[in-house]
Parts: sequence; structure tokens; C-alpha cells
Amino acid sequence: MNNVTNEKFKMKYTLATNFDTNLIEGIKSIDKDNSIKSVYGKLKSDIVGGGRSAMLLPELSMNDLENYIQLCHQNNLKFNYLLNPVCMGNKEFVKDSHNQIISLIDSLVTSGIDAVTINSPYLCEVIKKQFPKLKVSIGAGGYITEMQHVKFWEELGADELTLQHNVNRNFNMLENMLNYTKKSGISLRLIANNVCLHGCPYRIAHGTGQSHASKQNESSQKFHLDYHIIKCTLDKIKNPAELIAAEWIRPEDVKYYEQLCEKTGNYNLFIKLVDRTKTTDFLLRVISAYLSQSYAGSLLDLLLWPSLKEFAQVNKAMGEAVATLDAQSMENLGRYFGVFKLLPDVYVDNKKLDGFIEKFISKYDCCDKVCDQAVVPNHQNTADNDPSKCSYCRNWAEKAISFDRQQIEDWVNNSRELINDMCESKFFR
Repeated sequence: MNNVTNEKFKMKYTLATNFDTNLIEGIKSIDKDNSIKSVYGKLKSDIVGGGRSAMLLPELSMNDLENYIQLCHQNNLKFNYLLNPVCMGNKEFVKDSHNQIISLIDSLVTSGIDAVTINSPYLCEVIKKQFPKLKVSIGAGGYITEMQHVKFWEELGADELTLQHNVNRNFNMLENMLNYTKKSGISLRLIANNVCLHGCPYRIAHGTGQSHASKQNESSQKFHLDYHIIKCTLDKIKNPAELIAAEWIRPEDVKYYEQLCEKTGNYNLFIKLVDRTKTTDFLLRVISAYLSQSYAGSLLDLLLWPSLKEFAQVNKAMGEAVATLDAQSMENLGRYFGVFKLLPDVYVDNKKLDGFIEKFISKYDCCDKVCDQAVVPNHQNTADNDPSKCSYCRNWAEKAISFDRQQIEDWVNNSRELINDMCESKFFR
């Protein structure tokens, strides 16, 4: 339940781990107030799968995991293990694989995990019946966007709910959720530094692909050709206003969520920081910014932007994939990773976004509008005479984002060529 004190409420966090022990040391050094309550991660692959491709995750034995969990506990951090695929391939309903899943959870409990993150209603009930002491968090793949969803998972016994990105800027909805869950003590989580498209049309297909790319004995476990991330990145680079419309939470704006907790009297709100595929330097930069509630630089420095230099395992992933591919596939692999190696320089001036959140605090709901996002010279504001459109994020993009137009055009053309070859099946011949 809520722990109400006379002190001003400070936001609590859960952080992704890449299983680098230096990350734990860094947290200990930076987080003097113990605001980071837990870290989350998983084995490179297991029978259940998760939300990130195995090829971008570190190799880890169960013994390594147990030692890392002990290190977390020694530093006052809980450990949340991810069993959070969007698709389990019906393995949970087949005798042999069902028993393997139960055996995995049993081993994880023995290793000392404090919680699991899942997206499956069935798995939620299974865990609550067979492992009742284990805390159950519902992940972003549970697609919790409305009050009825909260009620549904609450009745299934979930302890914590990760809300979909669109709730981040829907302060009216979030306030209602905090008021509702105050009675039961169920916790809510917001993901602060993802950069998913607003109203992303790829999210279910993308999540399903990632689920299978992180399962044992799946063909995409060694190398996953992620069409969705190329398309998503293309959409954001050709229309940089998409970077503003993505429902991140700036470090400077965390205070408004703290104020909402104080207003409702519900302090069971956490912010989740991503990503477990990233380097330790990236993760420490992120927590430094959010704990200080300030960052002077490009907001992309803190977001899950697909810059290869900040993916911890990408060189190893490329090496392992090359060892299994023929010459044509190796060329395609080079084209795929080349898209992310040559990302154009896009600078999102974080300090120029001061005041951006105020429109949403006043109960503005993005779901009622279509984004008018084109950022082009001498643009015509089509939202002026169309009540179904909103150009708010585009106007802020023009204020805060800078880029080299030639770099943008070259990258867009190169990426479109790659996607075209995939869609015409040339990539696979």
C-alpha cells in the first residue's frame, strides 16, 4: 500500500540491466537516495522468449544470473526477470513445453528473483497459483490503455501494470488510474525513454517478431531481420516531428508526475528506463539525467535510438550471424546493419522543449486528433483549417530539432531501397 510521509514524494525507478557488474557499481555511485528500486533483464534466450532479439543480448548461464541477482540484492536492488513475449507460440498449452516453462520459473525462483514481467493472462494465473510469493508485473505488451484494462489485470492478481506509451501524456487518464488503484495498492509503471511512434501501427507485429527472436530453438534466434525497426526509424527520420510525438517523458518533466501522485495521494508509481541492449555508459547517462531531472544535450542521447555504437552486443551479434550465412546473406547482413551505422545526425535540443508538456497537463488528449507532422521548408499548416488535425508536435519539432537535410535525404533513399528489396523479395534471393 501507499507509504505517505511528510516529505515531498520522489519518483521511483526500475532500470534495464545489460548484466555488466559495473552498472551496479555505477548505480550505487549515482543513486544516493535509493530511487532506483529494481533492475530487469533475462537470459539471452529461454523457452518463453521476451521483448528483445537474442542476438543483441549477452550470453549468460543460470549460475551467472544467480550471482548477478545476489550482487543486486547486496546493493539494495530487486531483480525482475522478463517472461514477456507478446506471443508464446502456444508452448504454454502443450504438455512438454508447459512443464519446461514451469521448471524454468521454479529455477528462477530458486536463483532469487523478486518478480517477473509477463504479458499473458494465463501465465499470470499460473504464477499466482503455483508461485504465490512471486511479484507479477504486466509488461508493455499487455497494452494497458484504459481503466477497464486495469480492472481486468487487477482481478487476475497482477501486482504491477506497465501502461502503454499513450497514457504518458494523458494526464486525465493517469489521474483516474491512480485514484482507482489507490484502493488496492497495485503499482503503475510508465516507460520514460522509449521513442516508439505515436499510435505505432507496427507494435503488435514487431512485438511478435521479437518474441520469436528471443526463444530457444527458433530460426531467428541467431539473426533477426527486423523490418519493423527499419520502417519505424524511416518514419521518424523522414518526418522528424515524429520524434516529438513519441510519448517519452523528459527528465525535467518527471516533477509533474510526482505532483500527480501527491494530488491523488497514490505514490505507487514507477518510471521504467530502457534498454537492456544498451551499453553501461548509456544506462548510467540515463539514470544521471532522470535522477537529477535535467539534461543539457540532445534528447536522443537518452532515448532508445538505434545508434549501433550504443548497442552493447552488436559486434558480437554480427560476428555470430556471419558465421552461419552464405555470401549473399552476408551482403544483406551488411546492408541491414549499415542502415543503423549510417544514421543521420539529428539533434533534439532537450532544453528547447521546456514547456512542451504543459498542453498535456491541461488534459489534452492526442487520441482525438491526427498528427500533422510534415517538417518541410515553407510548409503549409494543413491543421489550421482542419479540426481533425493537430500540428502541436510539428511546431515544437521546428523549434527544437536540427539536422543536415542532405544526410536525411541520402539515408531515407538508402533505407527505402532496402525496404523495397525486402518487399519485392530481392533481398531473399
